[in-house]
Amino acid sequence: MTSSPAVRAASGFPRWRVFPPIALGVIMATLDASVVNIALPTLQRDFAASLSTIEWVALGYSLTMTGLLLAAGRFADARGRRRVYGHGLLLFTAASAACGFAPSAPLLVLLRIVQGVGAALVSANGSALLVQAFPPEERGRALGAFGAMVGVGLALGPPLGGLVVEHASWPWIFFVNVPLGWLAWRLLQQRVHADTPSSEASGVDGVQPTLWGLGLAGVMLAVTRAPEYGMRDPIVLVAAAVGVTFLAGFVALQTRVRTPLLPLDLVAGPLGAAVSLTFMGQLLSVGTGFLMPLVLEETGGLSAAQAGAWLAVLPGAALVCAPLAGRLADRTGPRALTVTGMALTALGLFALSRLGTLPTGAPLVLGLTLVGVGQGLFAIPNASALLSLVPHARLGLASGLQGTTRSLGLSTGIALSGAVLVARYRSHAHAPLHIGGPGGVDHAAFVAATHETFLVLTGLAVVATFVAWRVRTTPAQD
Repeated sequence: MTSSPAVRAASGFPRWRVFPPIALGVIMATLDASVVNIALPTLQRDFAASLSTIEWVALGYSLTMTGLLLAAGRFADARGRRRVYGHGLLLFTAASAACGFAPSAPLLVLLRIVQGVGAALVSANGSALLVQAFPPEERGRALGAFGAMVGVGLALGPPLGGLVVEHASWPWIFFVNVPLGWLAWRLLQQRVHADTPSSEASGVDGVQPTLWGLGLAGVMLAVTRAPEYGMRDPIVLVAAAVGVTFLAGFVALQTRVRTPLLPLDLVAGPLGAAVSLTFMGQLLSVGTGFLMPLVLEETGGLSAAQAGAWLAVLPGAALVCAPLAGRLADRTGPRALTVTGMALTALGLFALSRLGTLPTGAPLVLGLTLVGVGQGLFAIPNASALLSLVPHARLGLASGLQGTTRSLGLSTGIALSGAVLVARYRSHAHAPLHIGGPGGVDHAAFVAATHETFLVLTGLAVVATFVAWRVRTTPAQD
């Protein structure tokens, strides 16, 4: 009888040797999400674009990942996870270099979409490569270290982005990926054994990811454009109609095709709750990361470097807590940690809503620390629980589902936070929000709008805390 890949990896290969190339891949993917947020005000000024336009530099990347992650996970099950991961690293690195030379906002968005394709191939398979290399009793520790690398990427993003934007120029926030990508690819070839494709995996037709990706893009375009141009804007109406229609068609197709991109049975019961919590956690974390650079630079008058240094508090706190949470999850189970983490996140978001016109000092540190600690305690136990709920043959699909949900939370966090902020600012100032534009920003209206936006996020965190309290998980049998 042939042993499973996980057992072979555990017994015949130094397990932690596989970690560096996987860690570098996830650092690049998360770094590119967080580093762009700190540069958005600068990009808006340099390209003379509205916030609803320039936020697509972040959304184009995250939506592409969201649309492709499920297909990438299934593709990796059928073709080999190391092979697909390596191709993703090469594409991501090349696209990063091209982003740095983009002469306009539309071209930068297009190149970010290409970069998102590579990121999808990487993100869909990182945790699956780790899980197949470690025995079940050590997966929490491995995923905890993996989560710490997510924290490293997020922690490096704000201060690195701020320093680069202030002392060099924004293209260098993309060029930094080139040496990292080359190193990750070399280590992957040297340290990660080629895996055998699963006999249970099969290809997915191109219609399903097309419906899923275009549906999400349509909905997000409507959400980001509506606050500035109104619900009757033709582009908003068309984008919303196309998005909803395509998403409905995607869901209907999942019940009819032989090989669904998103098996509906996979997201039923406890796994569905774990997926929902992954989405909520990422939405809240990214929503905070999207709003705070605007708050610190516009309300606090800080430079990009100063804002980046402050924002490092949030992912830094998550980085410290993630390995501890992984170890505790192996011993006590995930439920208590996910509940506690999400409750602390809610408290932190409420504290950030009370910053007012002086977003510095102890209140700012308290709010960012609570959100960071909360997400650090929540994310790894929830990820471990999600991946433990599926058999080994479907790890690629589950990892892709996890990555898709995380990326969807990223996209939704940016779109929702931006939409609420723009809508509430217009309500208070009776004018569109154009940072760096003629006439500047009405600071009283901006403070009121950010206060209300953080209250919306606080309410979502309270709902997520209740969901985490209700979830109970039982590991799947291979």
